Amino acid sequence: MLMAHAGEDANVSNIREELDEGALGRVQSLVRAFGLMDELAKSDSMTLSDLARTVSLPRSTAHRLLTTMEALRYVTFDRATNRWSIGVQAFTVGAVFAQTRDLGKLGRSIMRSLMAEVNHCVNIAVPEGRGICYVGQVAQNGFRPTAARPGAVLPLHTTASGKVLMAHWTRQEFDDYVAQAPLKGRTSRSIVDADRLRKELATIRDRGYAMDDEEYDAGLRCVAAMVHDRDGLPKGALSVSDRSSQLARTRLYELGPTLVMAAQQMSSEIAAQYF
Repeated sequence: MLMAHAGEDANVSNIREELDEGALGRVQSLVRAFGLMDELAKSDSMTLSDLARTVSLPRSTAHRLLTTMEALRYVTFDRATNRWSIGVQAFTVGAVFAQTRDLGKLGRSIMRSLMAEVNHCVNIAVPEGRGICYVGQVAQNGFRPTAARPGAVLPLHTTASGKVLMAHWTRQEFDDYVAQAPLKGRTSRSIVDADRLRKELATIRDRGYAMDDEEYDAGLRCVAAMVHDRDGLPKGALSVSDRSSQLARTRLYELGPTLVMAAQQMSSEIAAQYF
């Protein structure tokens, strides 16, 4: 809650109270809207009266929230039956979450097999804003966690997983990324020049896999390949990483083709899951 400061005049205090009430009202509307969607998710469809009664809202309030969500396609209204149901946008959001989660779960057998073959940590990551979020990891017993632990969000341009995703961007997407914020380095090996990074991404695109030779962490190396969704679009990155003392630079080139094949297999399994 916004508090009035000492010595503040009455007008300023009133404005603060109005802002506080406005913010609270918006949050309350959001909570009520999600409540309506939760109930619709439990049923094929509901009338306005039944829905309002179930969530303990006046019909007028429920109708206002529903029509707003209808405009955004989160709910839909059948005018022939006067019933409300979940809309296509809610399904789209849910499907994206399911696919993201499945990258860590669906591909786990592939990740285990890959780990047993290469004897290094295997990770799966998805884009998250200007970073890459690691959503799954398979490692041998005794492996010391690195920066690429599940839940961590690391910069795109200093990681193999991030760079392999960037390699599939359009020129405009790359230019927008560079324009939004400077390319900050993490180590002396980080690529912080836009032209040099652009050339690096072109090489990655032609080769099929990306490498992080101590670009994020001076003691860590990684190699990554693209995982595609059912439409063939970039979805995430499968990677192999380890301490530099355990993963020589020359070994990255050996692992690259193997990783590409594993990523293609994971892409096929994900595509099959959604057809």
